[in-house]
Amino acid sequence: MEIRQQAARGEPVSEERDDVDLVLRHISRQFPEALARALVKTRDPIVVGSWIDTQVTGRQRRLDRALEVSIGGRPGLLHVEWQLTMTAEMAFRVYEYNVLLSLAEGDATRPGEQRLPIESVVVLLAGREEPWPAHGEYRTSRDNAPFSGVRFRIEPVYQSTVAELMARDSPLWLVFAPLAVDADERSLPQVIDALRARTSRRQMEELGVVMSVLADADKRKRGLRSVITSLLPEEAVMESWVYKQGKEKGQQEGIEKGIGLVAHLFERRLARPLDSAERGALIRRLDTLGPERLGDVVFDLSAEALAAWLAAPDAS
Repeated sequence: MEIRQQAARGEPVSEERDDVDLVLRHISRQFPEALARALVKTRDPIVVGSWIDTQVTGRQRRLDRALEVSIGGRPGLLHVEWQLTMTAEMAFRVYEYNVLLSLAEGDATRPGEQRLPIESVVVLLAGREEPWPAHGEYRTSRDNAPFSGVRFRIEPVYQSTVAELMARDSPLWLVFAPLAVDADERSLPQVIDALRARTSRRQMEELGVVMSVLADADKRKRGLRSVITSLLPEEAVMESWVYKQGKEKGQQEGIEKGIGLVAHLFERRLARPLDSAERGALIRRLDTLGPERLGDVVFDLSAEALAAWLAAPDAS
């Protein structure tokens, strides 16, 4: 994800951008099939595989994950960038990821085997009002020469209407309703009802949390978070904004509430309360490993592996 990569490069990333990146990474991993159906434009059958870890061996460079997606029996990789706004470097970043992922594929592919094609999509959450082209590109060839480089799709969800998002064949698109052109206090309850109809209760709560975070990131500043949170269980709402609210009341209180949020995510994943030893280990690792590593662990590991990670004295 581009927001996460900016932090890794030492570039400033706002708390708002970090919150958005966290929840969108989370739902991408929790709902990979919904993600693929939301972003792959085809009428052919779709079979979604797993998120794959990629590493360029010769360069000691570890990359983000890509999703295996088979379209009409043809396997490939789906690469998604969530962007609050389009940046001047975005096209190059997509090109860089494609090159590095292709190199990683080369390391993993046997001689004579065909490498998987890569489809890149940039999902824009805010920006200009002027319509975006369907595709962007990064050209490495001269303008008057045959094209060489990378092309990628642009999905400006904030320029869609609520009806257009609801018409998509994926509940994942509904989380972007607070960013839609015509989103208001009358249309969002309909979106929540549609989520309830299309998903389980737990899935609806997960996606509702994402909606509340995206409502905070709405650059049109329509204040729609309160509409969403009034329609969700209180405990689901707390996951999206309690830490930020706690920081406004004081740094120490914010830290304590942040620890409580992380502990709640671990308990939800384990489907049981943490014992005192596990909570102590979590507090220490929040300090030594940082919140991003804990986020990766809680979202990536199974419940059994997560319990073992908490119990291991030297886990990293």
